[in-house]
Amino acid sequence: MPAERRIVLALFAIALGLRVLYGAILTTQPELGAGAATSDLIYAKEIASGVRWLGEPFSPRAPGYPLVLAALYLLSFKQLWIILFWQAVLGALTVVAVYRLARLFLGVGFATVAALWFALHVHHMHLSYVFARDIVAVLLLMLVLFLLVRPFQKMRYALIAALVYTALIHVDPQYLLVLPVLVVFILFKTRHGLLNIQYLLLFLSVAVLASMPWALRNNAVYGQPIPIGLEAVRFLRPAKVAVTEPGREAAELQDKIVRASRARFVETNSVEFWRFARFRGEKLPEGSAASAGTTAADASAGTVPDRFLEPAWSLRHNLVSIFNYGLMLPFFVVGIVIAIRARHRKALMLAAVVVFYFAMRAYLGGDERTRLPIDPLIILLAFYGIAALVERLRRRSTA
Repeated sequence: MPAERRIVLALFAIALGLRVLYGAILTTQPELGAGAATSDLIYAKEIASGVRWLGEPFSPRAPGYPLVLAALYLLSFKQLWIILFWQAVLGALTVVAVYRLARLFLGVGFATVAALWFALHVHHMHLSYVFARDIVAVLLLMLVLFLLVRPFQKMRYALIAALVYTALIHVDPQYLLVLPVLVVFILFKTRHGLLNIQYLLLFLSVAVLASMPWALRNNAVYGQPIPIGLEAVRFLRPAKVAVTEPGREAAELQDKIVRASRARFVETNSVEFWRFARFRGEKLPEGSAASAGTTAADASAGTVPDRFLEPAWSLRHNLVSIFNYGLMLPFFVVGIVIAIRARHRKALMLAAVVVFYFAMRAYLGGDERTRLPIDPLIILLAFYGIAALVERLRRRSTA
């Protein structure tokens, strides 16, 4: 057996073993909430019960993950604990995809360590035991990036990448907004402009054609040819404040208030997106709506309870986040700087996806959970920076 295949199998076994062990620990701690019922699980059970959901407006959510969950539901003989095991398998496959992506610009050693680091990612382990679409979305995102970052060898890879990307946006429509980054990368993938254009046209054509069946279904059910689901509308049509002539002054004032609140919203999202620890809770400002119910007697007596926007994280949560993510941040920045200086196209594409995704979530809503899809990319770029630093130290020592 080739050495590369042995590494892949070992990574898969380690990642799966860790996730099964985490599940065994999780079942002894009910407060963590393993396998909680979600709207996706309800949607999946409806899919598994027949075809009636196809002709009725059953759910506005994208159908990708419920379809996967319904297939696992039937494959597991409707036993939820078996579905959780299959989701652990999907998580282990994500670790393998991270390794294959890392091998495109890292050596075997650093790629293996990067994949193992992600295999230890506790938040990703936890998603295997919650019926949420993130576990499938992260896997598909890593596969799309792997197929696009690898060298253009045959046009069929454009077809495969388009099908995987179509599956990704049907699992989570927010990745529609990442398409411009992928388009730009494909256009500058090689020095052969005609090849890049052919690859891009094939990629886009297959993605559009693969989205047509569900768009036709939505047109028949909802009267709107939406290519994915009704929830995709909020990504395709961002809300705007209308300024009408009769009440122009009031509308302009409302517009200023909305812009100010939006700026504050973006600032808060940005901080929470990159947060790696929370040792103290965040108190509500005085005079806010949440603290308006405090009486004067309470205030004068000094018995006003502390109210928090966000509670402090537990010691376990802080340590896990610092280890999984916080330690990588300095090397992640170093990796981006080195990639820019070296004009490393593959690393720059991953960096562009991270930056664009952050900008998107800053506007839509960002926190520790929404950062999860790009945590593997942060880890890979961090180890890219570590590998570059180690190489420079070696050169100095040999000089």
